[in-house]
Amino acid sequence: MSTDPIVVCLHHPAKIDLDLIRDVIGESPRPLDLRLLPFKENVKLRRARLHPPIPAELLAVAPEPDEALLVGWKQAEILLTLDLPVERLGDMPNLRWVQAYSAGFEQFPLAELTARGVSLTNAAGAGAPAIAEFVFGRLIEVFRNLRGLDAMQREHVFHRPGGRSLAGRTLGIIGLGAIGSEVARLARAFGMKTIATRRSARPGDRSDLVDVLQGPEGLSELLGQSDVVVLCAPATAETNNLIDEAALEHAKAGSVLCNVARGSLVDETALIRALESGHLAAAILDVTKQEPLPADAALWSAPNIYLSPHSSIPPDAYDERLVALFAENLRRYLADEPLINLVDPARL
Repeated sequence: MSTDPIVVCLHHPAKIDLDLIRDVIGESPRPLDLRLLPFKENVKLRRARLHPPIPAELLAVAPEPDEALLVGWKQAEILLTLDLPVERLGDMPNLRWVQAYSAGFEQFPLAELTARGVSLTNAAGAGAPAIAEFVFGRLIEVFRNLRGLDAMQREHVFHRPGGRSLAGRTLGIIGLGAIGSEVARLARAFGMKTIATRRSARPGDRSDLVDVLQGPEGLSELLGQSDVVVLCAPATAETNNLIDEAALEHAKAGSVLCNVARGSLVDETALIRALESGHLAAAILDVTKQEPLPADAALWSAPNIYLSPHSSIPPDAYDERLVALFAENLRRYLADEPLINLVDPARL
């Protein structure tokens, strides 16, 4: 076994508790060289990487690595990062494993990493409790008509704007992974019936997390029965525009759609039509197809829409859990154990 240090470049978050990482690892079979080297691209460039080729004007403003970063990349075996420019992979000859900062990894050059024998793990689950809290914060806002109460206060007119209870209603979860599981847990605390779809579920499968579990073929039934539908599935070719005009026609009249997954899951034009017709009572979108959402986007003016800028996770809640996940994966890497959240290209 080599006794050379394992160089680990920590790009994001910018502040990391290195002692926490060392405590989780314990005694390492090889020396660890943990290097805090902040690196992050801007949102527009990150989004452009989802649909190459990247416009030259965006590449022109990409962050230029300094000497310390270039040396780190040359020596690094492991990266913890939010961004990984495909044009820089040639500067990383020793790279073996990348831990993504986010649950989503669409911006990472998966095909190139796979060809180089580099493993990719994502941060699925790190933000699940916070995202579930956000979902129910928004649902309470919608069902209890908190906007109406705020308007009453602004207008100085004392009246009861009305509202509805969540208890006794049916909540459908599309994607019973880490986030979906946390949403299901809170739904039961609110006295809601829960049904879910999971990509790997087969007929007859059950889960202690929900009352009814189905495979992807159960989507139409879930939509038709649910007073609330929460999208928690990953962005894949299979889920692109999963909620389109045909799917929305199956949705229960007066239901609420909530998307905390990825903007690619929803046909936004069809969604706006469903809101304008009143078929959907409301839509909660923390994610959109285009981010940042342009000022002239039609979504801004859609009726009964609740928009937020991909902000369902507060940084203080996320970073600590992310670093703990990375530390455990680093321990596993050193011990030659299976990594948590290893991305399997064959399943995408």
